[in-house]
Amino acid sequence: MKTCPHCHIQVGGNARYCPLCQNRLSGPDEAPWWPKVTPRVRRFSLLFKIVAFLALGTTVVVGAIDFLLVPEPHRHESLLLLVWVIAGLLVLRSVLRRRYNGPRQVFLLLLLFSALLIYTDWFNGYTGYSVDLVIPILCSVTLVCNFIFAFWRSRFTQNALVYMLLNIGVGVLPYLLLLFRVGTGRIDAHSIPWVICLIISAITCLGLIIFQGRALRCELEKRLHM
Repeated sequence: MKTCPHCHIQVGGNARYCPLCQNRLSGPDEAPWWPKVTPRVRRFSLLFKIVAFLALGTTVVVGAIDFLLVPEPHRHESLLLLVWVIAGLLVLRSVLRRRYNGPRQVFLLLLLFSALLIYTDWFNGYTGYSVDLVIPILCSVTLVCNFIFAFWRSRFTQNALVYMLLNIGVGVLPYLLLLFRVGTGRIDAHSIPWVICLIISAITCLGLIIFQGRALRCELEKRLHM
């Protein structure tokens, strides 16, 4: 029988993830409780390979033109294209594998696109649009989506606490950035998107406490063994 190293519970069958915390189980497999349904993953695997071949092949052609045929000096845009292609393939691979975990997927996408935007902004001479405008918008959208997921589809996760912790984690970013800008006297119009993001974070956390308070309390009692 498998055991969860975090919740210290035993799970029968051939389950791979803990039903409580979604972490990987350890221990030998047992006979499955339900008939095994073989997913049709070959066509998705083939689709990913075709897309990866075409995308990376195009990147190689663009890189060859960029480095060998275009005279210097110039910015090598093929490097920027390569980064975006790799990120797109990672997202596509995650979608085709169909291992959905709402909070984790949203948070990882936020981190990925934020890093890509900062890199793109830096590559083009850093105008600040990524940190001052686009990333706070992405954070706000993440907070709203996470709030909706907590009420819409319970199959994403059974832990209401996960949603609240994610909202708090994303909401800490605008608080720290605004605190830094207040200390340096740099509060201006560029800080408005972060102020809006901070407000959304506070409202969504408050909504989770009000509407999911019982689930949050039960989750805390379970986690803290109270």
